[in-house]
Amino acid sequence: SNNNINHLKQLFMVSIYDFRERLCVRQKITCSLLCIGLDPKVEKMPAHIRTKLDKPDDGLQLALDVANWMIAIVDSTHMYACMYKPQKAHWEALGKYGQHALQLVIDHIKKNYPEIPIFLDCKRGDIDATQEMYRIAHFDIDGAEGMNFSPYMGKSCMKALVDKNYPGRALVGLCYTSNPDAREVQDPIMADGRPYWQFIAERTLAWAEELDVVENAGLVMAAAYEYPKVSGIVYSDHLRKCREIVGDKMWFLNPGVGTQGGFIKETIAAGFVGYGSIAINNSSEIIFASNGTDFAEAAQMKARGSYDQMALAV
Repeated sequence: SNNNINHLKQLFMVSIYDFRERLCVRQKITCSLLCIGLDPKVEKMPAHIRTKLDKPDDGLQLALDVANWMIAIVDSTHMYACMYKPQKAHWEALGKYGQHALQLVIDHIKKNYPEIPIFLDCKRGDIDATQEMYRIAHFDIDGAEGMNFSPYMGKSCMKALVDKNYPGRALVGLCYTSNPDAREVQDPIMADGRPYWQFIAERTLAWAEELDVVENAGLVMAAAYEYPKVSGIVYSDHLRKCREIVGDKMWFLNPGVGTQGGFIKETIAAGFVGYGSIAINNSSEIIFASNGTDFAEAAQMKARGSYDQMALAV
């Protein structure tokens, strides 16, 4: 059928593209900027998903239950997603089978929705020898196609993640994050009058250019949010200023919408410079939309709501 032919063409197209090009293609086809975070919490798992509650369990069945839960979320939301973002710590906290559970979910996405990029939220940042191990762990073992990192220990945090055999992987540096405590360490003014986060944006771009990975490099930039000192005022100047610093050379991963209260319209107005330039993450609001038997349908409705807001704002 024509639908099958078009799907095959899409798979062919994305298979030859780098991460950002794949993201761009996915966003153009779906008109979606929605990145869905897969951050499971056992205490929020729908009760009917849990099995063998009255029997001893070494953790394997729990991990399988979580995997099945997240796979159902993926199946119900894939039509609205431009990217999926598992958060590594949530899977590690499941115990010795957490890695297996994560692998099941990633494998499911790759098999059934190979056109959707998979980005691992792990925020690693260490000396080069250790960072190389993180590269192997998250790309080669986890199977992620992109990951974020902390730049605090310098250029080696990015350099050691680069594998010349796989130049299309996405490397995204923490820059202006959405947690309120970040302002204490990211906003101090340097001697040249700039806040520290702007220096980080500049340096991360410079590293990416030096390492010849700028095509897929990005920055974690918080979504627009209500200005803490003046209720009702939405703050998005950080996104505009970062665009002045990096232009359209880098893409933004925007956390902070959904349960964190970030603003979609203002985020897009300040940071969007074409498909492939931003991905706006929503995690808890979608995956925890319900803990009843309707959890998948509720997640789909929340994803559709975010999708509609983003599509209208582009």
